[in-house]
Amino acid sequence: MSAREQILGKIEPLAEIKHPGAFQGASEDFDFKASLEVVGARMVSPEELERIFPNRQRLEKTLDGLSLAEVEVLEIDGAFGVAENGAIWLTEEALPHRVAPFICQHLVIHVQKIVPNMHAAYEELTNQTTGFGLFLAGPSKTADIEQSLVIGAHGARSLTVVIHA
Repeated sequence: MSAREQILGKIEPLAEIKHPGAFQGASEDFDFKASLEVVGARMVSPEELERIFPNRQRLEKTLDGLSLAEVEVLEIDGAFGVAENGAIWLTEEALPHRVAPFICQHLVIHVQKIVPNMHAAYEELTNQTTGFGLFLAGPSKTADIEQSLVIGAHGARSLTVVIHA
């Protein structure tokens, strides 16, 4: 008997695992504003936005992402927000360039629809025709092994969300 056959002979078959059954649904009791605060973002009214960022920019499509490097405050539209985790679905159609949410200093996203959880979010995505999309939650954050949190190291230093009902 070869060494390979000896090793494989010692492996016991796995016990049968039962399927957990049909998904029963997730909680719909989430607070979008509280979830935004957990991820380091804030929610403001349109009037507050004007006071906080009077010089924000809404840019048209650009072919060169590097031309956005000097943008201080970028204003874009999000498709919808997720109350469970404060994430916002962004599509390529709403962005001047794919790099836009990550290269600006401060990001402002307008949202008109909030879904309760990621299960509902993926239901919203069933009819998406965009070639690029992403969930963005809060400003850029990174931490090292010493637990030093740095905001804005790899992207926007702040995220401000404006809800339109």
